[in-house]
Amino acid sequence: MNFVMKLMVIPVVALSLGLGESARAEASDRPASVSVLVLLGEWFGDAYFPLQKEIESRGWTQKRVGVNVEYRGCYNKKRDVVLRSEILIPDLKDFSGYDALIIPSGPHYRKFILNPVVLDFLKDAHAAGLIVASFCVGNFVVDASGLPGRTLGEDRLPKQATWIADRVLLGPRGGGPPPGDGFESAPVKEVCQAIAQKLAARTARPAGANRAALSGVPGADERWPIAQALRECIGWAKNKDFRLLTNVIANDADFLEVHPDGEVVKGIEEFRKSEAVWKSPDFKAVRYEIRDLKITLSKSGGVAWFYCLLDDINEWKGKPANWENTRWTGVLEKRAGRWVIVQQHFSFAAKD
Repeated sequence: MNFVMKLMVIPVVALSLGLGESARAEASDRPASVSVLVLLGEWFGDAYFPLQKEIESRGWTQKRVGVNVEYRGCYNKKRDVVLRSEILIPDLKDFSGYDALIIPSGPHYRKFILNPVVLDFLKDAHAAGLIVASFCVGNFVVDASGLPGRTLGEDRLPKQATWIADRVLLGPRGGGPPPGDGFESAPVKEVCQAIAQKLAARTARPAGANRAALSGVPGADERWPIAQALRECIGWAKNKDFRLLTNVIANDADFLEVHPDGEVVKGIEEFRKSEAVWKSPDFKAVRYEIRDLKITLSKSGGVAWFYCLLDDINEWKGKPANWENTRWTGVLEKRAGRWVIVQQHFSFAAKD
Protein backbone atom coordinates (compact mmCIF):
# COMPACT_ATOMS: atom_id res chain seq x y z
CA MET A 1 0.00 0.00 0.00
CA ASN A 2 1.48 3.39 -0.96
CA PHE A 3 1.88 6.12 1.64
CA VAL A 4 -1.05 8.31 0.57
CA MET A 5 -3.45 5.37 0.48
CA LYS A 6 -2.18 4.30 3.88
CA LEU A 7 -2.87 7.79 5.18
CA MET A 8 -6.53 7.35 4.33
CA VAL A 9 -6.87 4.60 6.91
CA ILE A 10 -4.37 5.87 9.48
CA PRO A 11 -5.55 9.15 10.98
CA VAL A 12 -3.52 11.75 12.76
CA VAL A 13 -3.50 10.07 16.13
CA ALA A 14 -1.68 7.06 14.78
CA LEU A 15 1.50 8.86 13.85
CA SER A 16 1.46 12.12 15.74
CA LEU A 17 -0.07 11.50 19.16
CA GLY A 18 1.28 13.68 21.93
CA LEU A 19 1.32 17.05 20.22
CA GLY A 20 -0.32 20.01 21.93
CA GLU A 21 -2.98 22.17 20.29
CA SER A 22 -2.02 25.83 20.09
CA ALA A 23 -4.36 28.45 21.44
CA ARG A 24 -6.03 30.77 18.99
CA ALA A 25 -4.82 34.33 18.71
CA GLU A 26 -7.88 35.77 20.41
CA ALA A 27 -7.51 33.41 23.39
CA SER A 28 -3.86 32.53 23.82
CA ASP A 29 -4.56 31.42 27.38
CA ARG A 30 -6.72 28.54 26.20
CA PRO A 31 -5.74 24.97 27.18
CA ALA A 32 -5.03 22.54 24.37
CA SER A 33 -8.39 20.78 24.47
CA VAL A 34 -11.52 20.97 26.58
CA SER A 35 -14.38 18.54 27.05
CA VAL A 36 -17.58 19.80 28.67
CA LEU A 37 -20.90 18.43 29.84
CA VAL A 38 -24.02 20.54 29.19
CA LEU A 39 -26.99 19.91 31.50
CA LEU A 40 -30.38 20.10 29.74
CA GLY A 41 -33.95 19.14 30.58
CA GLU A 42 -37.58 19.67 29.63
CA TRP A 43 -38.09 23.24 28.33
CA PHE A 44 -34.42 23.99 27.85
CA GLY A 45 -33.78 27.53 26.63
CA ASP A 46 -32.77 28.90 23.22
CA ALA A 47 -29.38 29.82 24.67
CA TYR A 48 -28.26 26.21 24.25
CA PHE A 49 -27.81 26.71 20.51
CA PRO A 50 -25.38 29.67 20.63
CA LEU A 51 -23.62 27.88 23.50
CA GLN A 52 -23.21 24.83 21.29
CA LYS A 53 -21.78 26.98 18.48
CA GLU A 54 -19.37 28.72 20.85
CA ILE A 55 -18.13 25.38 22.17
CA GLU A 56 -17.58 24.09 18.64
CA SER A 57 -15.84 27.30 17.52
CA ARG A 58 -13.28 26.84 20.27
CA GLY A 59 -12.49 23.29 19.21
CA TRP A 60 -13.98 21.91 22.41
CA THR A 61 -16.12 18.80 22.62
CA GLN A 62 -19.42 18.54 24.45
CA LYS A 63 -21.94 15.98 25.64
CA ARG A 64 -25.55 16.69 26.58
CA VAL A 65 -26.36 15.19 29.95
CA GLY A 66 -29.69 14.99 31.77
CA VAL A 67 -32.14 12.96 33.81
CA ASN A 68 -34.43 12.41 30.80
CA VAL A 69 -33.70 10.59 27.57
CA GLU A 70 -35.27 13.40 25.56
CA TYR A 71 -36.74 16.83 26.25
CA ARG A 72 -38.43 19.70 24.48
CA GLY A 73 -37.59 23.39 24.19
CA CYS A 74 -37.76 26.33 23.94
CA TYR A 75 -39.16 29.92 23.70
CA ASN A 76 -38.13 31.72 20.53
CA LYS A 77 -37.81 28.60 18.44
CA LYS A 78 -40.74 26.29 17.79
CA ARG A 79 -41.74 24.62 21.02
CA ASP A 80 -41.58 21.14 19.57
CA VAL A 81 -37.77 21.19 19.26
CA VAL A 82 -36.60 17.88 20.73
CA LEU A 83 -33.10 16.99 21.90
CA ARG A 84 -31.79 13.80 23.47
CA SER A 85 -29.35 13.22 26.31
CA GLU A 86 -26.10 11.71 25.12
CA ILE A 87 -25.41 10.63 28.71
CA LEU A 88 -27.95 10.01 31.45
CA ILE A 89 -26.90 11.25 34.88
CA PRO A 90 -27.21 7.82 36.59
CA ASP A 91 -24.90 6.31 33.96
CA LEU A 92 -22.05 8.79 34.44
CA LYS A 93 -19.76 7.26 37.07
CA ASP A 94 -16.37 8.59 35.96
CA PHE A 95 -15.72 12.30 35.36
CA SER A 96 -12.06 11.89 34.44
CA GLY A 97 -12.64 12.70 30.76
CA TYR A 98 -14.32 16.07 31.38
CA ASP A 99 -13.24 19.57 32.36
CA ALA A 100 -16.44 21.49 33.01
CA LEU A 101 -20.19 21.18 33.55
CA ILE A 102 -22.30 24.02 32.11
CA ILE A 103 -25.91 24.73 33.08
CA PRO A 104 -27.44 27.12 30.52
CA SER A 105 -30.53 29.24 30.99
CA GLY A 106 -34.05 27.99 30.38
CA PRO A 107 -37.24 27.02 32.23
CA HIS A 108 -35.76 23.56 32.83
CA TYR A 109 -34.20 25.09 35.95
CA ARG A 110 -37.59 24.90 37.71
CA LYS A 111 -37.43 21.09 37.78
CA PHE A 112 -33.70 20.93 38.36
CA ILE A 113 -33.78 22.91 41.61
CA LEU A 114 -36.29 20.41 43.05
CA ASN A 115 -34.51 17.26 41.86
CA PRO A 116 -31.96 15.86 44.34
CA VAL A 117 -30.45 13.67 41.61
CA VAL A 118 -29.53 16.77 39.62
CA LEU A 119 -28.25 18.70 42.64
CA ASP A 120 -26.11 15.77 43.77
CA PHE A 121 -24.79 15.48 40.22
CA LEU A 122 -23.52 19.06 40.36
CA LYS A 123 -21.78 18.36 43.67
CA ASP A 124 -20.28 15.11 42.38
CA ALA A 125 -18.93 16.83 39.25
CA HIS A 126 -17.39 19.58 41.34
CA ALA A 127 -15.88 17.11 43.81
CA ALA A 128 -14.28 15.31 40.87
CA GLY A 129 -12.48 18.53 39.92
CA LEU A 130 -14.73 19.88 37.18
CA ILE A 131 -15.57 23.54 36.81
CA VAL A 132 -19.30 24.09 37.34
CA ALA A 133 -20.51 27.07 35.31
CA SER A 134 -23.92 28.55 34.60
CA PHE A 135 -25.63 31.71 33.45
CA CYS A 136 -28.98 33.45 33.80
CA VAL A 137 -31.53 31.23 35.60
CA GLY A 138 -29.11 28.32 35.33
CA ASN A 139 -27.44 30.05 38.28
CA PHE A 140 -30.44 29.15 40.42
CA VAL A 141 -29.56 25.46 40.02
CA VAL A 142 -26.00 26.05 41.21
CA ASP A 143 -27.36 28.02 44.15
CA ALA A 144 -29.79 25.22 45.06
CA SER A 145 -26.95 22.68 45.01
CA GLY A 146 -25.15 24.48 47.83
CA LEU A 147 -21.88 24.74 45.89
CA PRO A 148 -21.49 28.49 46.54
CA GLY A 149 -21.19 27.69 50.25
CA ARG A 150 -23.51 30.55 51.19
CA THR A 151 -26.91 32.03 50.36
CA LEU A 152 -26.46 34.11 47.22
CA GLY A 153 -29.60 36.24 47.16
CA GLU A 154 -29.12 39.04 44.63
CA ASP A 155 -25.66 37.70 43.81
CA ARG A 156 -27.33 34.90 41.84
CA LEU A 157 -27.41 37.20 38.79
CA PRO A 158 -24.07 39.03 38.63
CA LYS A 159 -23.49 41.75 36.04
CA GLN A 160 -20.52 39.85 34.62
CA ALA A 161 -19.09 36.35 34.81
CA THR A 162 -17.98 35.88 38.41
CA TRP A 163 -16.15 33.12 40.28
CA ILE A 164 -18.20 32.83 43.46
CA ALA A 165 -16.32 29.82 44.83
CA ASP A 166 -13.46 27.54 43.82
CA ARG A 167 -14.29 26.32 40.29
CA VAL A 168 -17.86 27.69 40.52
CA LEU A 169 -18.70 30.32 37.87
CA LEU A 170 -21.91 32.34 37.55
CA GLY A 171 -22.61 34.32 34.41
CA PRO A 172 -25.01 37.24 33.92
CA ARG A 173 -28.56 36.87 32.69
CA GLY A 174 -29.60 36.78 29.05
CA GLY A 175 -32.54 38.52 27.43
CA GLY A 176 -35.18 36.15 28.80
CA PRO A 177 -38.43 35.10 27.14
CA PRO A 178 -40.51 37.44 24.96
CA PRO A 179 -40.68 40.40 25.08
CA GLY A 180 -37.00 39.90 25.98
CA ASP A 181 -34.56 38.93 23.24
CA GLY A 182 -33.89 35.47 24.63
CA PHE A 183 -30.71 33.87 23.43
CA GLU A 184 -29.52 37.03 21.62
CA SER A 185 -28.12 38.33 24.92
CA ALA A 186 -26.97 35.00 26.34
CA PRO A 187 -23.42 35.49 27.73
CA VAL A 188 -22.04 32.32 26.16
CA LYS A 189 -18.78 33.86 24.94
CA GLU A 190 -18.09 35.48 28.29
CA VAL A 191 -18.74 32.29 30.24
CA CYS A 192 -16.69 30.08 27.89
CA GLN A 193 -13.80 32.53 27.92
CA ALA A 194 -13.77 32.53 31.72
CA ILE A 195 -13.71 28.71 31.70
CA ALA A 196 -10.85 28.72 29.18
CA GLN A 197 -8.80 31.12 31.27
CA LYS A 198 -9.33 29.11 34.44
CA LEU A 199 -8.37 25.85 32.75
CA ALA A 200 -5.28 27.41 31.19
CA ALA A 201 -4.16 28.75 34.57
CA ARG A 202 -4.75 25.37 36.20
CA THR A 203 -2.82 23.55 33.48
CA ALA A 204 0.11 25.89 34.03
CA ARG A 205 0.33 24.93 37.72
CA PRO A 206 1.87 21.66 38.92
CA ALA A 207 -0.29 18.94 37.42
CA GLY A 208 -2.90 17.12 39.41
CA ALA A 209 -3.66 19.84 41.96
CA ASN A 210 -7.44 19.73 41.61
CA ARG A 211 -8.43 16.20 40.69
CA ALA A 212 -8.34 14.25 43.96
CA ALA A 213 -11.74 12.73 43.32
CA LEU A 214 -10.55 9.41 44.73
CA SER A 215 -9.14 10.61 48.01
CA GLY A 216 -7.16 7.99 49.87
CA VAL A 217 -5.98 6.27 46.69
CA PRO A 218 -2.24 6.81 46.17
CA GLY A 219 -1.68 9.02 43.13
CA ALA A 220 -5.42 9.60 42.55
CA ASP A 221 -4.88 13.28 41.85
CA GLU A 222 -2.49 12.32 39.03
CA ARG A 223 -5.32 10.91 36.93
CA TRP A 224 -6.44 14.30 35.73
CA PRO A 225 -3.06 15.37 34.24
CA ILE A 226 -2.81 11.93 32.65
CA ALA A 227 -6.28 12.27 31.11
CA GLN A 228 -5.42 15.80 30.02
CA ALA A 229 -2.23 14.56 28.35
CA LEU A 230 -4.21 11.95 26.44
CA ARG A 231 -6.74 14.54 25.25
CA GLU A 232 -3.91 16.79 24.14
CA CYS A 233 -2.46 13.86 22.22
CA ILE A 234 -5.45 14.09 19.90
CA GLY A 235 -6.43 17.73 20.23
CA TRP A 236 -3.12 19.07 18.89
CA ALA A 237 -4.30 18.55 15.33
CA LYS A 238 -7.02 21.20 15.36
CA ASN A 239 -4.45 23.96 14.85
CA LYS A 240 -1.47 21.80 13.78
CA ASP A 241 0.80 22.87 16.62
CA PHE A 242 3.85 20.59 16.83
CA ARG A 243 5.61 22.43 19.65
CA LEU A 244 4.54 20.16 22.49
CA LEU A 245 5.72 16.94 20.87
CA THR A 246 8.49 16.23 23.36
CA ASN A 247 6.25 17.12 26.29
CA VAL A 248 3.88 14.20 25.74
CA ILE A 249 5.77 11.55 23.76
CA ALA A 250 8.84 9.90 25.28
CA ASN A 251 11.76 11.53 23.55
CA ASP A 252 13.97 8.48 23.18
CA ALA A 253 14.68 5.40 21.11
CA ASP A 254 12.55 3.16 23.35
CA PHE A 255 9.25 4.76 22.37
CA LEU A 256 6.94 2.21 20.74
CA GLU A 257 3.66 2.56 18.83
CA VAL A 258 1.60 -0.22 17.23
CA HIS A 259 -1.06 0.47 14.57
CA PRO A 260 -4.14 -1.63 13.76
CA ASP A 261 -2.58 -2.79 10.49
CA GLY A 262 0.41 -4.23 12.34
CA GLU A 263 2.89 -1.45 11.61
CA VAL A 264 5.24 -0.76 14.51
CA VAL A 265 6.85 2.65 15.01
CA LYS A 266 10.10 2.29 16.96
CA GLY A 267 11.74 5.31 18.51
CA ILE A 268 11.12 9.05 18.43
CA GLU A 269 13.06 9.61 15.21
CA GLU A 270 10.82 7.26 13.24
CA PHE A 271 7.79 8.82 14.90
CA ARG A 272 8.77 12.31 13.71
CA LYS A 273 9.06 11.31 10.06
CA SER A 274 5.33 11.81 9.59
CA GLU A 275 5.24 15.44 10.66
CA ALA A 276 5.50 16.75 7.10
CA VAL A 277 2.33 14.89 6.12
CA TRP A 278 0.23 16.45 8.87
CA LYS A 279 1.48 19.92 7.94
CA SER A 280 -0.06 19.47 4.50
CA PRO A 281 -3.14 21.63 3.76
CA ASP A 282 -4.75 18.40 2.51
CA PHE A 283 -5.04 17.21 6.09
CA LYS A 284 -7.81 18.55 8.35
CA ALA A 285 -8.70 17.44 11.87
CA VAL A 286 -12.48 17.47 12.36
CA ARG A 287 -13.17 16.19 15.87
CA TYR A 288 -12.35 13.43 18.32
CA GLU A 289 -13.94 11.65 21.26
CA ILE A 290 -12.40 9.57 24.04
CA ARG A 291 -14.82 7.21 25.79
CA ASP A 292 -14.65 4.74 28.68
CA LEU A 293 -11.25 6.01 29.79
CA LYS A 294 -9.72 3.87 32.54
CA ILE A 295 -6.44 4.91 34.15
CA THR A 296 -4.46 2.80 36.62
CA LEU A 297 -1.39 3.98 38.50
CA SER A 298 1.44 1.85 39.81
CA LYS A 299 2.04 1.68 43.56
CA SER A 300 5.11 3.86 43.10
CA GLY A 301 2.99 6.51 41.37
CA GLY A 302 5.52 6.98 38.58
CA VAL A 303 3.96 4.71 35.94
CA ALA A 304 0.38 4.52 34.63
CA TRP A 305 -1.46 2.47 32.05
CA PHE A 306 -4.78 3.23 30.36
CA TYR A 307 -7.55 1.91 28.16
CA CYS A 308 -10.20 3.80 26.21
CA LEU A 309 -12.24 3.83 23.02
CA LEU A 310 -11.30 6.50 20.52
CA ASP A 311 -13.05 8.16 17.59
CA ASP A 312 -10.53 10.21 15.61
CA ILE A 313 -12.33 11.97 12.75
CA ASN A 314 -10.22 13.65 10.07
CA GLU A 315 -10.18 14.51 6.37
CA TRP A 316 -7.55 14.06 3.66
CA LYS A 317 -8.22 16.01 0.47
CA GLY A 318 -11.82 16.40 1.58
CA LYS A 319 -12.39 12.68 2.09
CA PRO A 320 -12.82 10.84 5.42
CA ALA A 321 -9.65 9.54 7.08
CA ASN A 322 -11.08 8.17 10.31
CA TRP A 323 -10.54 5.73 13.10
CA GLU A 324 -13.82 4.91 14.84
CA ASN A 325 -14.37 2.72 17.90
CA THR A 326 -10.63 2.28 18.14
CA ARG A 327 -9.26 0.48 21.17
CA TRP A 328 -6.41 2.58 22.51
CA THR A 329 -4.15 1.29 25.27
CA GLY A 330 -0.79 2.47 26.48
CA VAL A 331 1.73 3.16 29.21
CA LEU A 332 2.88 6.53 30.52
CA GLU A 333 5.81 7.38 32.74
CA LYS A 334 6.23 10.48 34.85
CA ARG A 335 9.50 12.15 33.96
CA ALA A 336 10.71 15.46 35.38
CA GLY A 337 7.22 16.20 36.71
CA ARG A 338 5.28 15.49 33.51
CA TRP A 339 3.58 12.43 32.05
CA VAL A 340 4.82 11.08 28.72
CA ILE A 341 3.62 8.18 26.60
CA VAL A 342 6.29 5.49 26.32
CA GLN A 343 4.20 2.87 24.54
CA GLN A 344 0.76 2.78 22.89
CA HIS A 345 -1.27 0.28 20.90
CA PHE A 346 -4.28 0.90 18.62
CA SER A 347 -6.58 -1.89 17.43
CA PHE A 348 -10.01 -2.61 15.98
CA ALA A 349 -12.37 -5.36 17.09
CA ALA A 350 -12.32 -8.31 14.69
CA LYS A 351 -15.25 -8.39 12.29
CA ASP A 352 -17.34 -11.52 12.00
